[in-house]
Amino acid sequence: MPTREKKKIHSGTKLALTIIIGIFIAIMIITLFNLIVTYFYKVPTYNDFCNGIGASPYTGANPEQCANCTFSTDLQEQTNNCTEANGIAIYDYNDRGCIIDLKECNLCNQNYQNATTVYNRNTFFVYAAIGFALIVAGLFISTLLIQIIALPAGAFLVIEAAIKNFDDKLYIIITFSLLIIAAIFLALKKLK
Repeated sequence: MPTREKKKIHSGTKLALTIIIGIFIAIMIITLFNLIVTYFYKVPTYNDFCNGIGASPYTGANPEQCANCTFSTDLQEQTNNCTEANGIAIYDYNDRGCIIDLKECNLCNQNYQNATTVYNRNTFFVYAAIGFALIVAGLFISTLLIQIIALPAGAFLVIEAAIKNFDDKLYIIITFSLLIIAAIFLALKKLK
């Protein structure tokens, strides 16, 4: 086999190996950033807000006694209003086990959802910023391995940011639009 063909095969093998290694390192970088963010910025958990609330109904009476309970439209309306407010109805019971009143409409679930929304919005900006920085690094560093690592890792983190914060569509639309415009501008500047 001539030397020229050996160099061509060696060059192709080296390129393939560079791509494979780059993809594996990109996956490890994505995982590392996810671990770092979740380590330093704890995810809100349901039990932090609603631990044991509404977990079990009153069990002081047997089912035959509960069958003799009367239906209250006022109580049902209060319960419906509580549920619509994303609350958990906490009841008062009589000695037969019948619900006699809505003691409280606990909004721990709403508080949990609010905390989750704030968490998702904040992590969106963290992932989007890190992802965009990786994309810029991939565009301006001329080493092929770094490009193969940084570009897909950055793109994946930006996409992950959007997926994690899909509730705030306006933030995603504005930020993604700005990131896309900036990435296109930088790529065109780099490719000239």
